[in-house]
Amino acid sequence: MSKNKTDKTAAQQYDNYPDPDAIVHFGDVSEELVKLIAETLETSEFLSTSRDELPETTLLVEEVADE
Repeated sequence: MSKNKTDKTAAQQYDNYPDPDAIVHFGDVSEELVKLIAETLETSEFLSTSRDELPETTLLVEEVADE
């Protein structure tokens, strides 16, 4: 029963953000690794990342629409 409570709480923390295509939570890693992954993903013309007010090891990834 506590698992469902935990899952619901984890999902609720993203309720205030646009619906991303992926949510990447790195767990216990250094901030430098998260920044490196974010910068690498941003080099793609098809992906965009954001981290506003999220736990430091979480990254939202969205596909960039063709224009």
